Amino acid sequence: MRKIVISALSFLVLLTACEDKAPMEQNLYPETVYLVGSKSLIIDRDLALGYVQDTVYASVAISGSLPTPYDVSVVIEEYPQAIDDYNTRELGANDVLYRNLDTSIYNFPNDETVVKKGEVYGTYPIYVRPETLHVDSLYMIALRLKSTTAFELAEQDTVVLMRFNRKNEYSGLYYMDGVIKNATNPNDSVIYKMPRNLQAVDDGNTVRIYHQKNEYTKGSTDYRPGYCFKISVNEDNSLSMQTWENFEITEGGGTYYPDMEVYKLWYNFTDDGTDYIVKGFLYLERKNDEEQRLINDWMEEHR
Repeated sequence: MRKIVISALSFLVLLTACEDKAPMEQNLYPETVYLVGSKSLIIDRDLALGYVQDTVYASVAISGSLPTPYDVSVVIEEYPQAIDDYNTRELGANDVLYRNLDTSIYNFPNDETVVKKGEVYGTYPIYVRPETLHVDSLYMIALRLKSTTAFELAEQDTVVLMRFNRKNEYSGLYYMDGVIKNATNPNDSVIYKMPRNLQAVDDGNTVRIYHQKNEYTKGSTDYRPGYCFKISVNEDNSLSMQTWENFEITEGGGTYYPDMEVYKLWYNFTDDGTDYIVKGFLYLERKNDEEQRLINDWMEEHR
């Protein structure tokens, strides 16, 4: 009788031990290989204009609740058809369509990426020469998983579209706070306050800005050639202005304040035979009300 009791107790202890270790020592869901970002289909990557070559990364991951027990090699391939499919599915006849990057301006240094033992992610570098991209074109590359040395490829999360955005130190969402005056009649003036998207062009210290008119939007006339100019930040933080195609900017200047991320600028332009003067500030978008209050006070002190 005593032996039976001991055996029963031993069985219960063994059963309890198995139940306790199962969640910790066994995967709670299947291990599969997938491309990070493929659920949302599109991932954004910034390219630093001013670099001869910039590097961006795609990421491969392995699902599961436990660390990977060994190195897993994953082969990635291009899948340009996914870009055409996206344009057809998501964009209309009047939209600017995405283009696949020309193969002469990017390359993959490796044929595969490796998720190391005990890790979850592996990175796949892509080298791009950003100065070759045109500011008014939209670019993507499409990647998909081809094969893996372990586990199965995810059924749905195997394709990702990587969208490229050209950036430099001076680009981004800014706000214009200034005034436009008639050069011969200063009383004829317009307060000029609106968001401006400063787009990186040419090099690491030049941006393109739209004067007063908004950027091109779907279904509207493309007025880019007549309402854009460029601002370059020189080594001493002084500003130089250059025309962009048809916008008649005659002269301009100012100063960039890197600690405040603000352009204090002025420029003269001609529109339909009339000369105008613009004076004001371009300040980078602020994160909260307190930061906005500080920049407002700073601009008032420097007008």
